[in-house]
Amino acid sequence: MRYPVSGTCTQQVPPNTSTGATGVCTLLSITSGRVFWLRGLTMIPSGTAGLVEIYDATAQTTATGQTIRMLLSAATALVQTTHVLYDFPPPGVKFANSYVIAKLAASGAIAIGGMNIWGYEE
Repeated sequence: MRYPVSGTCTQQVPPNTSTGATGVCTLLSITSGRVFWLRGLTMIPSGTAGLVEIYDATAQTTATGQTIRMLLSAATALVQTTHVLYDFPPPGVKFANSYVIAKLAASGAIAIGGMNIWGYEE
């Protein structure tokens, strides 16, 4: 059975220079015993933005136990002028660990609520 879910960053998505609990933003906690299929992602870059890293992680504060590391562009030409939208074709991108987390692979930041994901669990 499929369960629609979505998530958003409830803290700033930090630059790659941050570490520990401040080094990542949790986008979604996957329900125990389920997998998450990422179908879409939006973000509003702010400051200087480059690549955004999305992880399938076993820990909420680091990229520990990652099985997926996606690099998505938040082009500086789009900074503060528009949303960046990624739409993944069915079934989506599978995340099977406990958390979907994000951080920037560059300087700058993405504001609280500036990154959102959606898809479904099964």
